[in-house]
Parts: sequence; C-alpha cells; structure tokens
Amino acid sequence: MCNELRPVTVPMVSTNSSPPIPMPVQVPPGHLVQQIVDESGALRHVILSPSPHPMVPLPPHYVSAASGSNQPPQPFFATQMPTYPQPHFAPLQASVLSNAPGHSSPPAPTHFHKDERTIRQYNKLKKKLEQKQQRVDQSLPSPPFSPKKGSGKDKGRNSVGTSEDGEENSSVQDDDVESSVIIDMLSSVSSPQVIELLPRSALLSWSALSENEKNSELDISESELGYEVLLADIAKGGKYRSIYNGCSLSCRIEDLRPGSEYSVCLKVHLDDLQGSASEPKVFTTPPCAPDPPSPPKCISRTRNSMQLRWSAPPDNGSHITQYILESDEGKGNGFVDIYKGKSKQHNILRLQPATCYKFRLSATNECGRSLPSDIVMYSTCGIPPTQPSPPILKEACINSLKLAWIKNPSDDEFTLQMDDQRSGHGFLSVYNGRETCYNVDKLIRYSEYKFRATQNEEGLSRWSDEVIYTTLPSRPGPPCRLSVKGKIHAHCFKVKWDPPVDKGGSEITGYFVEMATKNGYEKIFEGIETECMVDRLKPGHTYQVRVYCSGPGGKSDPSDFLSVTTECVCPGPCGPPRLYGKSRPHSLTLKFNYPDYNGGSPVTELEVEMTAPDANKRLVYRGVETECVVNDLSPGQPYLFHVRAINKAGVGPWSEGVEILSGAAAPDAPAQPQVYCKSPHLASVSWMPPSHNGAPIIDYNVEMSIFQKNEFISVYHGLNTSCEVKPLLPNTSYLFRVQAVNNAGPSEYSPVCQTVTPPSAPAVVGALRYHATSNSLALSWVAPSDHGSEITHYNIDTGDKIVRSTLNEHTLYSLRPDTTYRIKIQAVNSVGAGPFSQVLRANTSPLPPPPPSLECVNAGHNFIKLKWTDLKSMENVTYKLEMENPRSSEFIVIYQGASRSHKLTRLQELTKYSFRISAANNAGQGDSSEIVCFTTTMAPPPCVKNLKITDITQKSCSIDWQPCRLHSNDPVRYQVQISRVRNQDYKQVYKGSECRISLNDLEPGADYSVRVCPVRISSDNELSGAYCAPSTFSTLPATPQISTVVKTAATQPPENRQFADQQWAIIILSIFSLFAVLVAVLMQRMIDWGAHN
Repeated sequence: MCNELRPVTVPMVSTNSSPPIPMPVQVPPGHLVQQIVDESGALRHVILSPSPHPMVPLPPHYVSAASGSNQPPQPFFATQMPTYPQPHFAPLQASVLSNAPGHSSPPAPTHFHKDERTIRQYNKLKKKLEQKQQRVDQSLPSPPFSPKKGSGKDKGRNSVGTSEDGEENSSVQDDDVESSVIIDMLSSVSSPQVIELLPRSALLSWSALSENEKNSELDISESELGYEVLLADIAKGGKYRSIYNGCSLSCRIEDLRPGSEYSVCLKVHLDDLQGSASEPKVFTTPPCAPDPPSPPKCISRTRNSMQLRWSAPPDNGSHITQYILESDEGKGNGFVDIYKGKSKQHNILRLQPATCYKFRLSATNECGRSLPSDIVMYSTCGIPPTQPSPPILKEACINSLKLAWIKNPSDDEFTLQMDDQRSGHGFLSVYNGRETCYNVDKLIRYSEYKFRATQNEEGLSRWSDEVIYTTLPSRPGPPCRLSVKGKIHAHCFKVKWDPPVDKGGSEITGYFVEMATKNGYEKIFEGIETECMVDRLKPGHTYQVRVYCSGPGGKSDPSDFLSVTTECVCPGPCGPPRLYGKSRPHSLTLKFNYPDYNGGSPVTELEVEMTAPDANKRLVYRGVETECVVNDLSPGQPYLFHVRAINKAGVGPWSEGVEILSGAAAPDAPAQPQVYCKSPHLASVSWMPPSHNGAPIIDYNVEMSIFQKNEFISVYHGLNTSCEVKPLLPNTSYLFRVQAVNNAGPSEYSPVCQTVTPPSAPAVVGALRYHATSNSLALSWVAPSDHGSEITHYNIDTGDKIVRSTLNEHTLYSLRPDTTYRIKIQAVNSVGAGPFSQVLRANTSPLPPPPPSLECVNAGHNFIKLKWTDLKSMENVTYKLEMENPRSSEFIVIYQGASRSHKLTRLQELTKYSFRISAANNAGQGDSSEIVCFTTTMAPPPCVKNLKITDITQKSCSIDWQPCRLHSNDPVRYQVQISRVRNQDYKQVYKGSECRISLNDLEPGADYSVRVCPVRISSDNELSGAYCAPSTFSTLPATPQISTVVKTAATQPPENRQFADQQWAIIILSIFSLFAVLVAVLMQRMIDWGAHN
C-alpha cells in the first residue's frame, strides 16, 4: 500500500481488435471514477478523492425494528479504519460511479442548460480545483503510477487526473465535478452513536453535517438530506441490511438478541446522490435471564418412581448455571423444589402408586431466574385390575354388533376378543384400548358370536365370562317373475309370482300385493300364497300391480310393476249436443263431447242424428271431430238432434235430444213502389209490405237517385209503407227503390221506379263578374238552370232602377267615376221569376293622372339628363318617357317606371331631340304632355398622345406629339406649358396648330415638366380639351471646372438617391401595412369561424 497524493489516471489498453469496454475498478470509499477512451484507444480511469464536510445538530430519533424490515440485505461499504489497514478497497456503489462513453472523449463543458447562479458556482469550484492542482504539482515532481492511500490531511483534496505521459489532460464534465463534490461531502458523515443499550433494543443517534464539513459553495439545506442506517449481526455472517431510511437523526432498533454483537453504520443521500457508508459502530447487547424452558417429559415410570427429561432453553447471553424442578407432591396445594442442578434429567423416587403429580421447570443464569415452564401432569403405575364384567350388547345390526363394558376406577386399558365358530380359530383380539365400547363390524348376518374382555394396563386380569350375541337378519329381496295367470276378463284377472332369491337369511312370513290408484297404492292381498285374484275392476282400464314380501329382517323392496288392461265394452252415452254460435237460417253448427266412459277402448267415431219438423230422421254427421255443420235447413223451424259414440266393441246408446230453432232469413224484396209528384219540389212514395221470412220487419229503407247518375242516397227510414221526399229539383228525372229490414238482415232492393218532377221558376243567377271604367260597368254572369222552362230575360237591379236584358251580359253607361254600385240579377221564364242573386259591389275606375312637366337638368355632348314633376297626390303612379325618332317621326318609349328622372346617353353632339311624358296609375294611362326639345353640346377635343422630348441640350430641346383627330372639320390648336419640377408652376410657351416645337433659353442642368392641351376652334367659340400627362426631362449641365465636376459628381447623386430611397421606404411601408391589415382580418375571421363551429 502506498499513499495517494494526487488524482490518478489508470490506463487500460485492449490487447485484441475489439474496442475497450468499461470494467469495474476498486477505489477507496467515497471516491469517484470516470472511464474515458482516448484517441489512442486506451481506456483510462480518472479517480477523484473525497472532501470533508461539517456536521449538523441532532433531531428527534426514529424507532425501527432490526429484524422486522422487509428490505433485502444490502452490502455495507465502510471507509477504512484509521487504526488498522485493510488489504483491499470496498467496491463503489453504482450511484457513485460515473462512466464516460466508451468510444469518445468527454465533450467540452457547456452552460446552455444552467442558470446564472449555477454557472457562478461552477466557476468558483473550477477555480478552487485549479488552485489545488497547482499546489499539488508544485509539491510532487511527477504523478504516481498506482493508486495510493491518502493521508489524513490529503483526504479532502479533489482534482482532475492527467494522462500517463503528460501529453493530454482528462477533464471531468461540469455535472460530474459538482456531483463528486456533493458525494465527498455526503461521505464525510461520522459513525452513529449508541446512546441507550438494552438487552433487546438500542437507541442510535448521529450528527448532521456541520458547517465546517459542508462546502460553502453548495447551497444545501438540512431538510434535503436523508439518512440510511445499516445493521449487521456478526454472529450470523455480518451481512448488512437497511433498517431505517428517513430524515430523522436518531432511530431505535427493536427485536435484538441479548448478549449478541452487532455492527451499525450510516449513509447520507441527497436525491439520487449517495455518499459512502460511515465507519462501523460495533456494540454488544447486555445479557438477561434465560427464556422459559419447555415442559419436562416423562420417559419412564413405575409404581414408586418417575424419570423426567428436558431440553435447554436459550441462555440470552449468559450460561445457564442450574435448572430448578418443582412438584406439587401429588397434593395440588403448591409447588416445592425437588431438584436443582445442571443436569437435564432427574429420577424422582418414593412416590405413591397410582397417583397424579404436577411438575414445572425453571432455568437460572448470572442475570437471574427465568419464568417457569407450562405445568405438566404425570401419574405413577397402579396394581393389576380385577376380572371385568362380561361385555354388554348395546346395539345389534345386520353386519355389526356394538358392545360395551363397565370401567372400574383403577382400570386403564381393555382387550376384547371374539370367537367365530365358522372359522374354527377360537378367540381372536378385535380391540385393545382405553374406550369402554366398541363396534365389531364385517360380521355375517343372522349369526352367533362369542365375546370376552380383559384389562392389561397395570397387568393382565382374568378374562370375563363369555357371552353369545347374534346379528340381525337382513331384509329379503323382492319377489320375482310377476305375471298374469289365465284369461283377462272385463272385471277381474289373476296374478302369480315366485319367492325372492335372497330371503335375508330367514324364512318369508308373508306376501303383499298392491295396486296403483289415484291416491297412491292400495293393498289388495296379504298372505303366504304366491298368487291372488284381482277383481271389481272396470272394463278396458289398465291397472298396475306389484308385490313385496316380509320376514324377520323386515319388508323387501317391491317388485317391478305389472300392467294389465281389462277387456273393453261398448261406450257409454254422450252428453247432449249444443249449439255453437248463432243459428243461421239454412245452417247451424253443433258441438258435442266424447262419452265419459269409453268402455275400455278408444272411441273411433261419433254419429249425429237430426229429426226434422215433419218427424223425418236422417244422419247428418259421422266422424271423429266434436263439431259439425248442419245445412239445408228451413228458416225459423225447430229441429231435434242426438249423438252417440262407437268403439271396437260396438255402438253406444243415443244421447238425450236437444231442440234447436233455425235462424230467421231476411225479408223478401218489396214490390215496385208508387211515386206521385205533388209539386216540383215534393214527391209521395208508397209500397206494399213483403214477406218477413220468420222475423218481423223492423225498418224500411227508401233510396233515391237522379236519373243517369245511378248514385242512390237514403231519404227515409221507418216502419210506415209510405213517405214524402223533398226538396227535389224541378223538371228532373228521379229513381226510387225500397228495401225491407228485419233481425236477420236487409232484403234485396225492390225494382226501381222512375218519375219526373214538373218545371218551376229559374234558379239563382251566379258567378257575377264585371269590368269597370271611369264611367261604365260591363256585367257578365252564368245562365242559371231554367228548371224545365226556357229563360225569357234577366232583371238587373242597380238600386235606383231595374234594367232588362235578354243575354247573360250587359253594360251600364253614364256612371260616375270612382263610385260603388250595388247590383243584383234574377232570371225569368214562363213559370215565373227566380230569386235574385247575391249583391255584387262594383266600383267604377277613377280618372287617369295628368301629365307632369318635363325639364332638362344637364346636357353634354353625348347625354341629356331629364327630370319631371312628382304627382304626390296619387298612389301607384308610373311614368312613361318617349322620344321622337328623327327618321320616322314616331315617338318611342325610352323609360317606363316610378322614378322622377332619367339620363339618356349615346347621343350625338350639337343635336336637337324631342321628348314627351305621360303618367299612369290604377285608373289607366293618362294623356301625354306637350313636346319639349333639348340640344346636346359640342364635344371637347381628345387628349394629346405620344408626347416625346428629344434633342435635349444645355438650353434647348424639341417637343413633338401625335395630332388630335376630330369627327368634324373644325381646326385644332395646341397649348404647350412648361414648369420646373420643384415648384410645378406651369407657364404657356406655345399656342398653335404645329405638332412639333423647339424650346430655347432653358437653364442648364435643370429638371422640367411639359404638358400639352388641344383646343377645338369652332365658328362661334373655342373649346379646350384636357392636358395630357406631364413629361419630365433634364437639360444637360453646363461644362464646369474639374473641381466643380468632382464636387457635383460627389454631391448630386446622393440627392437623387436620397429622394429615391424615401419613395421606396414609403412604398414598402404602405405594402407592409396593407399586408398586416389583411392578416389581422383573416385571423379574426378564422377565430370567429372556429368559435362558431
């Protein structure tokens, strides 16, 4: 072993082609190992040493059971004791080891996932580690080649190891550095202290990390730390197991063994990080009194002595010095010591025979006396018993005998023997025990057996007197071969049987014959004979009989059933038939039943006989059904019916007769009725009553129909044979028929009678219509029915007069406009005048509206806009505007509607147009207004096109454009204006008819804007057109000095460029603003649509 002075790097080089893999390395407890594969393929182990940390104050302790924990044993990794060296380091736990990836070097430290506080803490720790590394490098010339155990003052150092040849340095990641510092701090915890020690429990406490042991750079509170207590029983192999895990600074261990040696250590953990275990604390529980021993056992006994033996109880850490055996001396008052010593058995002498003694045992050691064991009771042996009484029979069965005997106070064990004379072996033991009764089974029924008894616990007594007991016989078996003897008659038959094969060990004492009935089984024979007569039976019935026997062992089971059917006879009488449903005039339905007694044979057929009113009999039905229909009957006649049954033995008697009346039929059809017309609207109908067919007539139904329609309707119901029908239509052909009704139903209709009503006055005039004007009403109507006489004329009543018309239309003239008239019309024929029609309210139309005044609002060279006055006093007024066609001199409609103005386009310049207007409403179209004329104006010349500027010099330029073309021959002149671009103040520089001009006296290097306007020259005035779009140009600059040129070249372009940049900025800003507004509107629409859905 060598001392460890600085971090160590252990190279691991792979000897084969496979890459190096991480492997376990033994390091001191609390140290950190990082495995790194360098560029040369060597696997290096960087070992970091722990650092000490302060303790914290002691909180309340926690109680934990040592043997009651369900956690599996965990290995204990203790730090090396300072008093004696250990040959090997304990392996680190998995939570302490930190391995780098197997085939890549550790990445550079990154801080993108840490906050500012963590970065500052990391920098301070890194600086501190570098300072320690520099101090170590100054004190040692070279790193060691093997791990060395650090001294007490070097144990807290922590640094990063380097490579073996010094060419490369292995760096630990930021998280590993911080974790190693925390693990070193957690590993510096001190061993727990035993502050209270009892034989079966111990109270442990430990100190928290003090401020000196804590790293000032780590912000760790005491509430974040957890403690784990590990306990090992040295006598059971020394394996550690966790007995407590929590935040308390103390715990109580229960269920310890007295006088045993235990080892306990402590671990501290923070979240997933866990430090190494502390140095073990070894303690031994104090001894105590032994456990209560087991009760002593009796291994032998006699009449005056008894030998007891026992086993040693747990001594609880102190050797047992003696055992104390106590007894009640057979008195039951109290216990006294009868033995004290180290032996585990004792022979007790001078005891009383046949006496019970109580014993208990205790053990003592240096700590005291144990509790006594459970009390046991043993008795000494007695004298041999006397001769017992013979066994008594308590219960005898078929295959067993239950015996009992009397027990004396000194008797303890009995022996029972039996002698089966059939076997010839004599007495054999069948029972040996303490009971006073025994059931001897597996015996033969109805057999004799001999028994005797003796006692043999304290010595064999004399045998008791012999007794003989017999088993009971068993029940006999059922009789067999039950059959009928001789012929079976209609009222009796004879049965016979054979004795049973198994008679139950005894003779049969009697036979019993039973017959099955509705209430069970009825005994019909009892005796010792093997046959009997069964009589008083019904013909054709099936009977079941069975037989059983009896003997000393009881009654046997019954034999199998024997079914016997007696001979059948003719069936008995049936019940009278009955009417099913209602009796019909020509048929009826009968129902009947089979006879109650069929004679012992099923009924094969049923016959129904009918006796007519004339005493004539005939068979109306034969079959197996219980229902039949009898036809060919006369309505309302009585008929007598009988029914009988038939089986294979013959025909049964007729049943009682039943008389049934056939149903009544509907009446015959009445004769043709007689009809007499009393007036055009009233007719009298009469008829003769028909035959009622067995039931009185209860109603007559008179129906009527118009000729050729053949749609009859009922006009009378009653018992009278005549009636009056009204109202009828005049001069109309009617058809009449009569039907009679009784309880059986309606009769056929009588033959139809035809009659024609006389004519009458015309009917009411209907469907009045009219067409109104302002001073007339054109009336029309539909001609009514003339009721058999032609209509001669119509009377039109207007209220103040009656007008006569021969047609079904008429016009009333000379009426007042907008007036309501009440009109009604009646038709007149040769019979008389018909009724007036309903009143027709007819209104004459109002006068049409007058024409409005027409005026021109605006006129151009190709349009005219007209306006007219509004007729506000009238409703629903529309206007019709007309224009005269100059070619045909006819007015054509150019507008029709409710608007009060209209614009007419596509007109010619300097042209005269004529117009007129009229108004219309519900009263009609009004008169047209007077003709008015309007003229379009002269058209301005078109705008100049293709304005070009050429031949630009310092002070002059040429301007040309395309000449304007007019539809007329009017000349065109042009006005040219020019201005500076800065002020936009245009001045006229030319006016003439030329299309190309030259401009002189311009300022060199200046920006100009030019525009041209055409002017149309007419005979009376001039009309200017619109200016064309201005064109800009720049004159050539004057020839300056070199310095001026340089200055101009340096200063002029930035002005133009600055102006252009401003314009571009405005354009881009406008586009971006528009795009932002569109995006906002679109998002709002999408949000509204999503909320709506």
